[in-house]
Amino acid sequence: MGNLLDRKVLLEKEELQRVKVEFENGDYVYVRQMTGRERDNFEQSLIKETKDSKGVVVGYDRALGDFRAKLAVVTVCNEQGDMVFMPDDYSTLSKHMSAKRLESIVNKAQELNKITEEDKEALVKNLEVGPADNSSSGFAEN
Repeated sequence: MGNLLDRKVLLEKEELQRVKVEFENGDYVYVRQMTGRERDNFEQSLIKETKDSKGVVVGYDRALGDFRAKLAVVTVCNEQGDMVFMPDDYSTLSKHMSAKRLESIVNKAQELNKITEEDKEALVKNLEVGPADNSSSGFAEN
């Protein structure tokens, strides 16, 4: 049986799991778990506000374009767990990396971070229109 974790322990930086993703030619990258904040920011990057003619938010739509590249950007790391990409690299990555290689990275990232197809569907389904919050729009913020 495990130990009951107290506040001090829960607020300490957790060691994030990382795994090696190997490609057919022997090259490889590391992929790691996201922090809670990174996961929230990543999910926010997949949502697009719908506004009326006055600029008032009236709803939300899924914005799954570049989903795979965005997930790769927030999970590919070096051996020490430090991020390899900058937040805006997802567009270039999406254009330049083969779908096969990107899919290998994404499959492992989804497994490590417990991201399912149902999670993607639920992103918009569970949203309610309300006052905008003051959270950051960047999705790879630490």
